[in-house]
Amino acid sequence: MGDTWTVKRNSWIPLVSGAAAFLLTLTVGAAATTDWLTRNIEMNRLMIAIEQSESAMKQVQDRVSIVFDELDGALPNSPEQNARTAAAVAELAAIAVDGEAAIGDAGRAVERVNILPWHTNIKEAQDAYLLHNYAWQGYMLSAQEDPVAFTTPQPLVNQTFEDSQDPLENAVPNPALYDLSVRVQDLYVEDSTSLGGPVI
Repeated sequence: MGDTWTVKRNSWIPLVSGAAAFLLTLTVGAAATTDWLTRNIEMNRLMIAIEQSESAMKQVQDRVSIVFDELDGALPNSPEQNARTAAAVAELAAIAVDGEAAIGDAGRAVERVNILPWHTNIKEAQDAYLLHNYAWQGYMLSAQEDPVAFTTPQPLVNQTFEDSQDPLENAVPNPALYDLSVRVQDLYVEDSTSLGGPVI
């Protein structure tokens, strides 16, 4: 009878072990799902801030293009041309002031996106893009001092834009929500100047 009791007493052990393993699997799965969802939410918030930053840069480029278009057509060294040039210089300086403020605000929004410490790839993407935003802020400060900066190459702006591509692409969760893959790719289309990214 003692042996029978031992068998009955031990028969529940596999059931409990199985249940514990099942619950552990559920817990691990839930944690992984929560982390994946959190990564998507963080990346979406980061992309919203980056898209706002790119929009501010694009507005600067559009306004500058309008100013230079308005300079065309007048005879060189004519009173009309001289007046247009003076007005253009003043307008370009104003664009630089507005641009530095808007791009700076956008950069601070990028910086404020909260990212969990162990989501290192998203943090690296955030840091990489911030360097591009900072380069644009420096560009705007230079243009405030001398609007001729709008006519000269900006290698730091271009390089930081290129350098931000791999970190941003690597930070997209798999699978991705919020069209994140497409939105990151859209930043780096061939004619990326249309998005405000680099300065050619």
